[in-house]
Amino acid sequence: MKKVKIIANPNSGRGAALGKILELIELMSRDEYEIELLFTHKEGDGIKFSENYSGEDFIICSGGDGTVNEVVNGIYLSKRDTPLAILQSGTVNDFANAQGLPTNPLKFYKMIKNFNIKTIDIGLAGDRAFINVAAGGMLTEIAYTVSAEEKASLGDMAYYLEGVRELFGKKFFKYQKVINFNIESDEFTGSVEGLLFLITNSTSVGGFKNMAPLADVSDGYLDVLIFKGFKFSEVPELATSLVGGRHVNHDKVMYLKTKEIKISSDEELTIDVDGEKASTLPMTFKVLENKLKIIVP
Repeated sequence: MKKVKIIANPNSGRGAALGKILELIELMSRDEYEIELLFTHKEGDGIKFSENYSGEDFIICSGGDGTVNEVVNGIYLSKRDTPLAILQSGTVNDFANAQGLPTNPLKFYKMIKNFNIKTIDIGLAGDRAFINVAAGGMLTEIAYTVSAEEKASLGDMAYYLEGVRELFGKKFFKYQKVINFNIESDEFTGSVEGLLFLITNSTSVGGFKNMAPLADVSDGYLDVLIFKGFKFSEVPELATSLVGGRHVNHDKVMYLKTKEIKISSDEELTIDVDGEKASTLPMTFKVLENKLKIIVP
């Protein structure tokens, strides 16, 4: 008999998580699973539940990217290699979508029955682990204006969606502010004037499937994008390139792959990881190779 710990955010995806979990438990009741069900209600619950070991053979996480981030951090802090299955139920779910993980409880049930394990990298932003992206700059600063109600409605990645909408809107150019990023890495060391940076582990960020088209969760590298300042007249070309994944060659985008990078700036910038606020620059970001086991189709 396998023991499974289910960690779920009941409010994720406008409450869709709860229905999915109940359907999944009904399916799992056909087999000899010992199930521990834990609901998150406040910040830090996901970390606490996944760090504390209660004999589980694997963990199921149901929620958006922020919930997944907490569970990944708990597994990382526990120093165990407990496999993780992600039942996406948020609005954007970048990482789960990039990995082709099922949203349907029946397909998800079949996936965990097959128990196909894939070992992947995770990122470390200071002392905070991330599974998909760490970001800083104007995109995240703008998007912090998203209200709690909007975030609850749109999901954990609402700040990116709002930020991208502002980034390509006329209003953005009234207060566009270029930031001087100081970069230290084996691939590049120097200063870059930019609007924002993204450090990704997978291809998808903020609903853009090809934000980091060269990324691979098992290649031992993080993909770094720095968006430089641009004029409103350049928006159509850049936006089209972004959708098609061709922006990596655009002169307004710096793109590199690295194992470790330190970023500082001339002003205080709050960094967030997988949709959750972290600490401020300066910060070192590095890849932790083959650090997490996930269950995949």
